Amino acid sequence: MNQLYELSRPFPSKWVKPAPKGKFGSYVAHSVIAQRLLEICGPYTWEVSELIRQSDENRIVGCFGKLTVTIDGKEVVITSIGDVELDQGNDGTNAKHAESDAFKRCAMKIGLGLHLWAGKEYFLDKKLEESKPSEKKISLQTA
Repeated sequence: MNQLYELSRPFPSKWVKPAPKGKFGSYVAHSVIAQRLLEICGPYTWEVSELIRQSDENRIVGCFGKLTVTIDGKEVVITSIGDVELDQGNDGTNAKHAESDAFKRCAMKIGLGLHLWAGKEYFLDKKLEESKPSEKKISLQTA
């Protein structure tokens, strides 16, 4: 479970940004999440499977995204929803914001950036570290 452990490790503080005024918590930029995912797991597949429109004005307010990645030899498919926090009034910009939110939420479900959502209740990295097989040196006996 080496990749899962690496995904669970908190981001260094230099990558964690305070939330914009009026928002909750801290965040890590989309580009940093994508780089960390590529670094740990290699290529992945990402798709926006559905845009969500507000019925009265028909403008984009969210989307469903699907992340497919291989972690420790097992293909994992995660689906999550992203929303538009600050409506730009422009479908293109709203779609990009929703996609970024959905991507980060999918990444969080495999442990990447989960510490930002969990706050003081975060323990996954420590538990996975405890369960990693210890690296014991094997001595070779000569005959």
